[in-house]
Amino acid sequence: MKSAELNYPTQQQELLAIVHALAAFRIYCLDKPPIVETDHKSLEGLFTQKMANRRLARWYDILAEYQPTFSYLPGAKNGIADALSRRPDLQPETKFFHDLSVTSFDDTSFSLALSEVATDTELATNIKKAYKKDREI
Repeated sequence: MKSAELNYPTQQQELLAIVHALAAFRIYCLDKPPIVETDHKSLEGLFTQKMANRRLARWYDILAEYQPTFSYLPGAKNGIADALSRRPDLQPETKFFHDLSVTSFDDTSFSLALSEVATDTELATNIKKAYKKDREI
């Protein structure tokens, strides 16, 4: 999600994720209306609510194309979604390159192990040392 989208209320964040997921799997969702299982009970009656703002109206229009059915599934029973939401490789990237330092360098595989919180000068020094050792550059 973009930084502004992180400020949306939880229900709208959930709805935005559903809109993005349906768009990503559009080809599979148009043939048969998808069943969206969510732990947000408020999304079950989504289309019966009055539209609060233009953003929701736009999303409702997008969702109308797919005609999804929302089904409430308590979070405790939906372990797969919980596991997916906690996958580290799917978490938003908050670190910048200058926040990382090289803690080890393996000459055989040329892999770098990175750790948090270091100064730019340490990183630059370690990269320069690695370049001197690399014969292919």
